[in-house]
Amino acid sequence: MKPQADKLFIPASWKKWIAENVLRNNNPEELTRILVKEGFPEQLARLEVDAAAAHPYVEAARSLARQLKKRDWVFDTLRLLQSADQSWEVERRAGVGREEFLREYYCRNRPVILTDAMQGWAAMQRWTPEYLKVRCGAQTVQIQNRRESNPRYEIENQTHESTIQFADYVDKVFGGGSTNDFYMTANNAGANQGILPALREDFDLLPDYLDPATAGDRFFFWFGPAGTVTPVHHDLTNNFMAQVVGRKRIKLISPLNHPNLYNNLHCYSEVDLDNIDLDRHPQFRHVKIHEITIHPGELFFLPVGWWHHVRGLDVSITLTCTNFRARNDFASFYETYGEI
Repeated sequence: MKPQADKLFIPASWKKWIAENVLRNNNPEELTRILVKEGFPEQLARLEVDAAAAHPYVEAARSLARQLKKRDWVFDTLRLLQSADQSWEVERRAGVGREEFLREYYCRNRPVILTDAMQGWAAMQRWTPEYLKVRCGAQTVQIQNRRESNPRYEIENQTHESTIQFADYVDKVFGGGSTNDFYMTANNAGANQGILPALREDFDLLPDYLDPATAGDRFFFWFGPAGTVTPVHHDLTNNFMAQVVGRKRIKLISPLNHPNLYNNLHCYSEVDLDNIDLDRHPQFRHVKIHEITIHPGELFFLPVGWWHHVRGLDVSITLTCTNFRARNDFASFYETYGEI
């Protein structure tokens, strides 16, 4: 006997989901099946799907959706051509000079791991807990805290800001085990301006690729325990990730997959890459995920628009930087902050 459904009305969040999937021309029977699986009575689910399909507001949205569909066709065509190359992977390269990097990677929106760009950085040997406390321990710093209590911790990052003495934070990170509950990220950079100057002699400003004159406010310090997670999103600039301490696993998705990524707010996706729900996000089945691990001493070029999910595998310190010599002002004409 079929279990009694326990949801007797359709809340606004599910109405929105229905309308979006109707506009995507997803099968009405499949939408009904998913709603029933979620606990809605079949008659109510079918009625709501049919009502959405016939609603004049949804019909008006179809006109715009058709224009977007043409754009998505271009994305999907290029995605299929890209995915036909089964040998494609994120390269690990040494000896990549400025011109080759610009020509082969930066201008082609192609990620790469540079294995020798951080040679000579003292930070890889020096940045022990003791050294960090000697150099910066007395500073009061800002971190993201209590993240595990809120699944929207990244979107609502300002609500998780707290301060701590840096020496205490170092002990917390190195002694706290694996957790995503606290993390010092680029979102804290404005309050932590004293960290990088105190450590400046330990790393290079990468003048072959970056503009040292603009390094001051475009270098960012990420520091946290094993287990930290940055959920899937894309950036509005090209980025370097200089891995100094520990390893990070990065799941990468080409921007050509954008039509299938359920981008619901600003640069974020609804999809949880740690728990992908293809019932709720059926288009995601077309998405190809590339997985890499970056190690201490590796410099990862993350091109603008590439979606990425990052997990700290160890206690990790990463410097990110955006002050490339080539154009990197794409955020200046981005118009959908706070929305899609």
